[in-house]
Amino acid sequence: MHRAAGLLAVVALVVAAVPTSPALAPTSGPAVAPAALVSTVWKPVPSYRVAAHDEPATYRDGCHAARAVTVPRACVIVHPRAAATVLLFGDSHAAHWYGAVRAAAVARGWRLLYLTKSSCPAADVAVRGYKMTVPYPQCSTWRGRALTGIAENRWGRVDVAVLSNWHFHTVLSSPRGTVVRGADKVRRWEAGMRRTLARVLLGVRQVVLLRDSPDLPGDAVSARACFARYRLAAQRKCGSTVAKALRASIWAAEKRAAASFPGRVLTVDLTTPTCAGGWCGPIARPYLAFKDDNHWTQTYVRAHFSAPVTALVAGAMDRAAE
Repeated sequence: MHRAAGLLAVVALVVAAVPTSPALAPTSGPAVAPAALVSTVWKPVPSYRVAAHDEPATYRDGCHAARAVTVPRACVIVHPRAAATVLLFGDSHAAHWYGAVRAAAVARGWRLLYLTKSSCPAADVAVRGYKMTVPYPQCSTWRGRALTGIAENRWGRVDVAVLSNWHFHTVLSSPRGTVVRGADKVRRWEAGMRRTLARVLLGVRQVVLLRDSPDLPGDAVSARACFARYRLAAQRKCGSTVAKALRASIWAAEKRAAASFPGRVLTVDLTTPTCAGGWCGPIARPYLAFKDDNHWTQTYVRAHFSAPVTALVAGAMDRAAE
């Protein structure tokens, strides 16, 4: 009981230490930006051109599985002979924590094992691919094989797994089934997350489950155009309320699933503190935090999350060694 209270205190300090962006936005809907604000000159980091492609290196080296892939390929990113291993597992919203998890592994001398697939959540649910109107059975096949490999330590012993999911997936009743919504979708997500955690924990000592990033209006093309058009005012014009940007019901379902494994799964919300005043936008000066409508830039992830993620994984490593 005392150790759990201490752990919660550490997590609270970590979250409190995450720097938040200035209060550029109102607490209600987006207001019309003054012309002077729209034209304000600033140099975002990274630039708009760079941000559009500021994604994990694993997208270019073949480690992040494309939609058609059904056979998982786990990549060892750093320190291949290290005594301790951290695994990053899930869809592209797990992948975009890469910059922070890699920084932690480099700094602490951990082996980083990487296993992600586009539009394929770690949660054991059937989904459609992103912006697709047809089933995505390749995801279910890939995930099942990946979970078996993790449980059997096919890619070596894993001490800590970091998981995250995009919370806006279209969930199906089966790999080739019909769309489910509302309470049924939430129930299926909770059950699927519980199944995934049970299998992961067969081969992993500790899990850190991170809350999803915000989902901004539009798609990748329209979001990037919005950022460039409104510049500083993009924080208001291209953002949305926390209620729209974050899926509270799915996060609650994940926390309930995690509670089934006391002492072995830590759920952490590093995302809400990035939405100042109840508003989620693309700017955290000097950073252009988003590369599109739903992925953070790796520049922002490294700068903003490396310290808290390192602390969280280090704490999990300590528990794994007990």
